Amino acid sequence: MGTVFVGAIRNKPLEVAAELGLPPNVFPVFGLTVGHPDRVDETAVKPRLPQDAVLHREQYSHNPTHLETYEDVLNGFYASAGLPQGWAQRVAHRFGSVAGLKGREHLRAALLDRGFQLR
Repeated sequence: MGTVFVGAIRNKPLEVAAELGLPPNVFPVFGLTVGHPDRVDETAVKPRLPQDAVLHREQYSHNPTHLETYEDVLNGFYASAGLPQGWAQRVAHRFGSVAGLKGREHLRAALLDRGFQLR
């Protein structure tokens, strides 16, 4: 079996909740598709940040070489797939403007609409 994480659910959570018929106080956080991968067209797995870069125990620790190394590895992956390079720049652009959030700037309002009591 294979899975694919669908984070875009957070772009339109109220529409997703309506489509799924979710009751009040239930909020879609992400989607997960599960199925049998098509073995005819084998695809590469996108490299991920090393666990040391994203898992912190007791205290946050930062090692800038993780990001530098990841940028190099990911640029190689993207180049082999014919995709544009520059992961760090794309991430900065995504979070550097309201337009880059693609609707996620409304998550607080969506949670309130779904019945969550926030401070």
